[in-house]
Amino acid sequence: MEELEFALHRVLVHVLLVGDLIFASRIYRVIGLFMQPLILGSCAAIIVFYCIYTAIRGHILIPLMAVGYVALVMNQLSVFADKLWLPVNTNAFFQYIWVMSFVPFAGICLAGGRTYLLKCVVGYGTGYCCFYTLASIMQLAGVLPGKLLAELVSDLDFRGARIFLYSGLAAFTYFYWLVQIRTRVTWTTLSFFLICSLASILSLSRVYLLVIFCLSLVFIISPRPGLLRMSAAVVLALGTAFILSGVVVPSFNPFDLFASDVSGAYRALEYEVMRDRIFADPLWGFGMSPSADASKPFLGPYLIFPGDVGSVGVWFEFGLIGLILYLVILWRCSTPQRSLPMKYGWPLFLTGTMLTAYGWMTPLAIAPGGATMTGLIFGVGLTAHAHQRQSKERSQAFPTAVQRTISAR
Repeated sequence: MEELEFALHRVLVHVLLVGDLIFASRIYRVIGLFMQPLILGSCAAIIVFYCIYTAIRGHILIPLMAVGYVALVMNQLSVFADKLWLPVNTNAFFQYIWVMSFVPFAGICLAGGRTYLLKCVVGYGTGYCCFYTLASIMQLAGVLPGKLLAELVSDLDFRGARIFLYSGLAAFTYFYWLVQIRTRVTWTTLSFFLICSLASILSLSRVYLLVIFCLSLVFIISPRPGLLRMSAAVVLALGTAFILSGVVVPSFNPFDLFASDVSGAYRALEYEVMRDRIFADPLWGFGMSPSADASKPFLGPYLIFPGDVGSVGVWFEFGLIGLILYLVILWRCSTPQRSLPMKYGWPLFLTGTMLTAYGWMTPLAIAPGGATMTGLIFGVGLTAHAHQRQSKERSQAFPTAVQRTISAR
C-alpha cells in the first residue's frame, strides 16, 4: 500500500512540474491555447487533493494558508469588478494559482518524497536551460522556426527580440550547478553550469543578472547564510523604500531616473497611473484584473503591467494587506534551508535570496516565472520539522547494527 501511495505522489510530482514548466516558459502557446485551461485545471485539482491530504496528516495550517490566499485573490478580483461595474470573473483566479504550489510540495515532503521532488526539479530545470540556450542561439543565428516559436519571443524594448526565460527555475538550476562545481569540479558539472549561466545571460535581463552575479560572488568568497540573507534583506528594504517613496512624495517618480531608455520611460508612465489608483483606494488598491486588456478602458490608452513597478504594482493589485503579506513572503524566502543536504539546501536558499533581493523591482516570487520556486521553498520549510521527526523515528526503528550496514552501503 505504501508503494502504491508513493507511486501516486511520483506521478503527481511530474504532472505538476511539467505543467508548471510548460506554462511559466510559455511553451504552451506553441502547442496551442487549449493547453492553458488544461494545465491550470490539472494543477488546481492536484492542489485540492493535497489540501485534503495534508489536513488528514494533521498539518491543518497548510490548507488554511491556501484558503487565506484564495480569499485574498477573490476579494481583489471583486474589488476590480466593483470598480468597473462588471461581474466577477472567477476563472481569472487560476492564473494566480502557482503561489499555492506550496501545498502539493508540502504534501509530497510529508509522504517522504522530498529528495525525489528536488531531483525532479533539478532534472527538469537542467533540461529547460539546455533547451533555452539552444533555442536562443538558433534565434540569434536567424535559424529558429519563427512560426513555431513566435509566442516565446519578446521584442517589446530596445534590447531586441529575445526568448522569454522562466527565471525562477533557471536561477535554481544555475545555483544547483554552482554549488556542485564549488564542491567538486567535473566535466559534467562544469558543462551544465556553463549552459545554465549562458541561459541566464541570453535572457538579457539586466537586474536579474546583476542579482544572481552578486549572490554568486558572495557565495564563492564567503558562503555564510547570515551574510547572504542580511544582504538580500537590505537590498529589499532600500529598494522598497525607494519605490514607495513616490507614493509618499507625489511629485517624485522613481522611474524617471531610468527614463533614458524605452523600458524605464514606460515604467515611469505605468508608475504614474498605478499611483493615482492607489491614492484613490489605499486599502484595496485597484484590484486584480483578469488581463491587461480588461483594465485598459479604465486606465487609459496604454497597457499597464503591475509587475513592471515592483512593490507599487503589488499594492496596486493586491491592496495594502497583500503588499504586507508579499514582504513577509520575501523575508521567508531568504530563510536558510538547514534541514536539507547541502547539494539542495544551498541552491534553494540562494534562489530564495534572489527572489528577496529582486522583489523590490519585480514581484517574481508571486508571478508565474517564480511562484513555483516560492512554493517549493515554503513547502520544504513548512514540513522541515516533520521530516526531522520522521527521520528520527526511522533511525530508532532499526537496530544499531542494521543502521551501520545501511550506512556502509
